Amino acid sequence: MYRRDLEKERTTLENPLKAGTLNFAATYMALGDLHSLVETYPQVAHLETVSAFKQVLESPDFTSETQAFFLYKKAAEALTFLVTNTAGSPLAFHSLTTLQGLLGATKGHSHRASAEAIGSLPLSVGGPKIDGNITKEIPRITWREILDKEKIACRENTIVLGRSLVAYIDKSDSLLAVKLVSSEDYIESASREAAWMEKLRSNGHSFPLRFNIPKPIKVNGSSVFKLRKIPEDIFQTMGPTSDLYAIAFIAHKDYFAYPNDHRPGKQLCAEAFKEVIFRNAWLLGRLTSLGIVHCAPIPLFHNRVQRGRRPDRGLYEWQRAGRLDRWLQSCRYPNFGLTGIRDFEHIISFNGSSRQLYNRVGTQILSLLLTTGSYFRNKDFKRLGFDKEGNAVDARDLFDKPFFKELIQGIFLAYYDGFTNMKFAGQIPLDFDDLICRMIDEMGVDHHMEEILRVVDQREMSDEFFKQFLKNRGYSDKDIKTEEKGVREITTYTGPHLGGFNERISIPELIDSVGTMSALCISGKFWSETLTT
Repeated sequence: MYRRDLEKERTTLENPLKAGTLNFAATYMALGDLHSLVETYPQVAHLETVSAFKQVLESPDFTSETQAFFLYKKAAEALTFLVTNTAGSPLAFHSLTTLQGLLGATKGHSHRASAEAIGSLPLSVGGPKIDGNITKEIPRITWREILDKEKIACRENTIVLGRSLVAYIDKSDSLLAVKLVSSEDYIESASREAAWMEKLRSNGHSFPLRFNIPKPIKVNGSSVFKLRKIPEDIFQTMGPTSDLYAIAFIAHKDYFAYPNDHRPGKQLCAEAFKEVIFRNAWLLGRLTSLGIVHCAPIPLFHNRVQRGRRPDRGLYEWQRAGRLDRWLQSCRYPNFGLTGIRDFEHIISFNGSSRQLYNRVGTQILSLLLTTGSYFRNKDFKRLGFDKEGNAVDARDLFDKPFFKELIQGIFLAYYDGFTNMKFAGQIPLDFDDLICRMIDEMGVDHHMEEILRVVDQREMSDEFFKQFLKNRGYSDKDIKTEEKGVREITTYTGPHLGGFNERISIPELIDSVGTMSALCISGKFWSETLTT
């Protein structure tokens, strides 16, 4: 009876891969055969097997091939198979450290394949079940009745901050916020926001760092209510309104204080900013490790204009490395600040795959890095767009390069600590000096200001919306009258963007770095879970 010589099969497949003597098609076939052999007989895998997969991922010979990513993806997935199917063994550890080393040794398709493969390592992350609290009949209440019900005396007049009516409470370090919901479509998300406040305030969750979680207010047992008789001064600010759905909560007086505030007198000093950004990085990491994932630390878009007709609603998917729309505007009001994480309507209970979690981690880290860049630009936020000669504004002098580097490194280390519950050990496989230089060159000079309103998008707009769209982008009434809708593409200047319209991001190094940081977080948590099981 024929008996397979597995060792011979393995070495026959490994040797040409390690030697790099095969063309693309032959390499793909041999790689697939070796992967299949190892999947069927994991016991045959050897340190030399790891070297063969590593050689493929490090090879620059196939980078220009159309299908190069899929070749690298297969090699990286073979290594993660060895990590997960020989768990706890020296081979698993060697496979994982090899993949981590590739993060610093590769670029382009090979780097992406390695990072995404690591990002797919299985984790036991599952979020709690959250149910909103909405009664069958939503109660109605006035602003004055809320104050009376909670026995609140206001220090001064009510103000509008974003979608919230805010009153600072007399003789207290707290404020009352009534967050308005624009339509019935958003009632459920508003209710979930209040439910998350309750959940995170419960005894089951405690945080060693400052995290001032708001206290929701219920009206007749319901978190959501209809606000009647909006104060006259607020009515004038918001325009004509009827009863509005809302939630209310008591928060710390710093709830609306932003780490990168552009307003004079509101800007944080360097040490204060560092404390806030590192603390929020840690909090985002810790919450995510519990399956409590904030999906929008800042609003990120690839194309805001096309939100209505794109399947992805124009939202930014960082791993695709496309142009980032209006990065400074996205950073204007981050959903984290002096009090910690905020705007809980964007929190989800995560129970998906590690690969999905890898994407979420990357979004959070990217948001923190962009906000850090905006901190420097906001030191003189009026320097924006084009100068008097029509040249791109150069604001690179606003950046403190050594401090910027310290912040970027510290954000990763804080997030990693929060996510894995351990300190990062060893060398971070990133060229921080190169990353910082590239970020300053692109974030500090407004190279890309153009936004194109395509004919198809114009035709989706009502006449009134079209006119308002142009007015919001600086068109005069006279120019608006002469601009016929749906006839030609219209170029407006709404940046700065990171990348030209319909192009790639202008800082690919940033995307690679986010991929590396996210992968290291996933692998760190995977390894800590492996060691404790």
